[in-house]
Amino acid sequence: MTRRRTRHISNGAGALGARLCAAVVLGLAAGASAQVSAQSSEVSAQVKETVLTRALGDELKRTMTELRLAEAQRPYFVAYRVVESATTRATASMGGAVDQWQGRNRRLLVELRVGSAALDNTNFFDGRRTFGAPSTALPLDDDYEELRRRIWLATDRAYKDALDDFAGKKAALQNKTKTEEVADLSAAEPFQATDRQPRLALDAARAVALAKDISSAFEGKAHIHRSEVGVGARQTTVTYLNSEGSFFVRNHPLAHVHVSANTQGEDGTELGDFVAAEARAWEQLPSQEELAARVARMIAGLAELRAAPPMERYTGPVLFEGQAAAELVAQVLAPRFVGLRMPVADNPMFERAMEQVRNPFLDKLGARVLARSLSVVDDPTASADDGTALLGSYVVDDDGVRATPTALVQNGILKTLLTSRNPLPELPTSSGNRRGQTALPSNLLITAKNGLDDAELRAELLALVEERGVEHGIVVRRIGSPRMATAAAFSVMAIGQGPKVLPLTLAYKVFPDGREELVGKAILPTFTEAQFKEVVAASQARTRYNTSVSPVGGGALFGGGFAIGPGGGALTTIVTPSLLFEDVTVRRPTGNIPRPPVAPHPLASAR
Repeated sequence: MTRRRTRHISNGAGALGARLCAAVVLGLAAGASAQVSAQSSEVSAQVKETVLTRALGDELKRTMTELRLAEAQRPYFVAYRVVESATTRATASMGGAVDQWQGRNRRLLVELRVGSAALDNTNFFDGRRTFGAPSTALPLDDDYEELRRRIWLATDRAYKDALDDFAGKKAALQNKTKTEEVADLSAAEPFQATDRQPRLALDAARAVALAKDISSAFEGKAHIHRSEVGVGARQTTVTYLNSEGSFFVRNHPLAHVHVSANTQGEDGTELGDFVAAEARAWEQLPSQEELAARVARMIAGLAELRAAPPMERYTGPVLFEGQAAAELVAQVLAPRFVGLRMPVADNPMFERAMEQVRNPFLDKLGARVLARSLSVVDDPTASADDGTALLGSYVVDDDGVRATPTALVQNGILKTLLTSRNPLPELPTSSGNRRGQTALPSNLLITAKNGLDDAELRAELLALVEERGVEHGIVVRRIGSPRMATAAAFSVMAIGQGPKVLPLTLAYKVFPDGREELVGKAILPTFTEAQFKEVVAASQARTRYNTSVSPVGGGALFGGGFAIGPGGGALTTIVTPSLLFEDVTVRRPTGNIPRPPVAPHPLASAR
């Protein structure tokens, strides 16, 4: 029997991982895919074995040695992932509590493969089932026998589904001529880790009090039609074990404050904005005074926006500052960095639809995709930037692959994309970025050579205005986020490679004399990733911004991922400089405008 070297992480792997994986993998019968070396037993004992991990390990061992239907193939790979979440949240409006909820759940996801790494049941779509492993509810109580029963039933279902899919995939391939030989599972060294991230206390009283206090800022504000303050905390623990010997326990503590507000202009134009803050602990959130100041600025900004004239069509220099630059990266550029594999389908209509959402960056490896001054690294191992925590950090991804930095773009040239163990012809190995059901960015760090200070960047904008002979430039400071679900944060993307329509929440005309004039409702109607090649200049300072990234086509194919951030989907932290473009189109939205309310606001007389 061949032995494979197992990697360890010194600040996390404990006796639990060693005993569990060694007991499971070394005990497998011939045909099991991997074995753990004797090094496993050398890891210092710091974690106690739990009822859950014992149940998972015992059932995994039985699955790999005994599970077989008649003359069908045995599983060659099995992974168990248990996601345990404890959540508290409270919402408030106008100083009064609206909703309060607290709960726990524990769910099991089984990934089971039959066939071989070269060809198995995955990467196949017949329209009957969604992608990814279905989840099964597990009891919250650590009842060994009930846990084993639920794991057994979920494994049995996964095995039968795998056999069915494998047969369907082989039948579909018989009618096709394969032009590329691509494996269905890339190789990865077994890896063990236990995350020492402190657990988050779920303080329901604190959430309610903070939500009510922040929402009181909207009292008497007649120009605000709808507002909501959401405060919550979630402690998520992921336990993973696979048949190759990988094992990890990973914690995701997260506290958040989300504030959204909506209004309508006098003509009915819908406007909205938001304030968002997330942290690993309550104490790391902005102070209550700072949050109140942010909300006050948002309320005042919406009042000014209602009175601002609408934006006529403009094409020329545009500077994206702060949050606007980060949101632009999140919605337009970041999805292109995900290497998403299109599955085999037994229906030509499905195949044509999936080809439309194929990532165009797969054909641009080695080509220039950004300005030559820009470089991009995805780094899940980075825990902080300039003293501020990065919330996309992790030590091991959802495939059990150790997290490592990935240089995506160097001096404008695309070097690689983010991948899971689901290989692509162009990218046969994992970058350690599986988060949920597909690869996703972690901490996306953008740097610029020869970055300018704020005054120099403004001067560069005005120089372009003069060169182009236009009356003014545009500075965009905020872009609406679909994650926050405000009326003004709606974002649309045509299927496939079409441009997004991005709402500008806060933008100004900048005149040659330095004067600024607020722009009313406006959108970016045709912005695509190709325009990032035309960045003229970038700032020295960088903005950190937490958001969720959905890969191109990922929303339709995968339905998101496992909810880790409060807005759904794994959190990505984007760190980017402000970005100056020479030619961007900005205009008012087309189409009909909703009618304003028939009766005035109940507080209108209090203005």
